[in-house]
Amino acid sequence: MNRSIVRTARFGSVASAAGTRPRPACAGKDPELFFAHGLSAPRIAHAKGICASCPLMASCLEGALERGEEYGVWGGLTEDERRELTRPSVRSAA
Repeated sequence: MNRSIVRTARFGSVASAAGTRPRPACAGKDPELFFAHGLSAPRIAHAKGICASCPLMASCLEGALERGEEYGVWGGLTEDERRELTRPSVRSAA
């Protein structure tokens, strides 16, 4: 990959290559894993394990909460866990 370096007066050297962003741990995984139907504890645990190793886990969870994602594992939490996290009683205690 050819990376060009751009030098700015204020910030020094900055890599301009697009490949420097972290990739989500779920990239390339089967999306069905993160949308387990019913009580599929092993699949949910596996999805959460993938999330736990992800450098983008916090931003994924934040995005899911902002969008109000109703289904699936996002940012390491299931829909029920996200719902519990956003309940008014939980927010007021924090």
